[in-house]
Amino acid sequence: MPQESRVAVKLAYDGSKFYGYQRQPRKRTVEGALIDALVDLGAIGSSKGARLQSSSRTDRGVSAICNVVSFSTDFPLKAVCSAVNSQAEDLWTYSAVRVPEDFNPRWARRRWYRYYLRKSAQDIGLMRRLVERFEGTHDFSGFSRKADRDPIRTIDSIEISDANQFIVIDFKAESYLWNMVRRIVWMIDAGSAGAIDEECIGPEVTKSPRRIGLAPAESLLLMDVECGVEFPTDMKAAASVRKVFEDRLQRQLFEQEFSHHILNALRR
Repeated sequence: MPQESRVAVKLAYDGSKFYGYQRQPRKRTVEGALIDALVDLGAIGSSKGARLQSSSRTDRGVSAICNVVSFSTDFPLKAVCSAVNSQAEDLWTYSAVRVPEDFNPRWARRRWYRYYLRKSAQDIGLMRRLVERFEGTHDFSGFSRKADRDPIRTIDSIEISDANQFIVIDFKAESYLWNMVRRIVWMIDAGSAGAIDEECIGPEVTKSPRRIGLAPAESLLLMDVECGVEFPTDMKAAASVRKVFEDRLQRQLFEQEFSHHILNALRR
């Protein structure tokens, strides 16, 4: 009889298809869909019994390239990813490894988030100077959706790069408050466009805007999670996931061409 062991998987998902990450009653969530797939496969009996734990509980609308989830199972390790991918929709696993019994992805060393900000009137040079104010250790009380018992967070780095139609903003830190990244993006975007005085921009400024806005969730990606574990790619699972996204790209290219034709027709 197979022996149960602790397993960790890399999980990707399209956040636009779910009502957030964390399981909720009568709502389709990433965590709920993953648990349902694992239960249907017979890989786990329940999330509680399997001690299912996730590295990051992303906001509604946020997608992930790599979230890390661990659980206990006697399911064949080599079959985990392909089995989950065949059972679930809009989420994909592409690496599975055995980990120590006390492994908990919640205690990850670093989480990397990337925000795709559409270009408008921003001054990228000014944005690079503004983000420096948020690096390091600060009290981010004003940048969370709700009061947190410990609002002190340390941001290791924020990097800004120019990517055609987007400004890409990369955040790397051990942990974040709820909505923290999206509120920082909103502030530096507004500040670089001249909508907020520079003296009002920063985590601990004495003069603050009346309200700190929230950048859209759909442009935020969880890129990677560092947990001290090597995750080799499951090539069989990767091939099936690749096919899904190749088909998706083809559909999007057609939709783009269709949209261009409609716009051209309306200009006549």
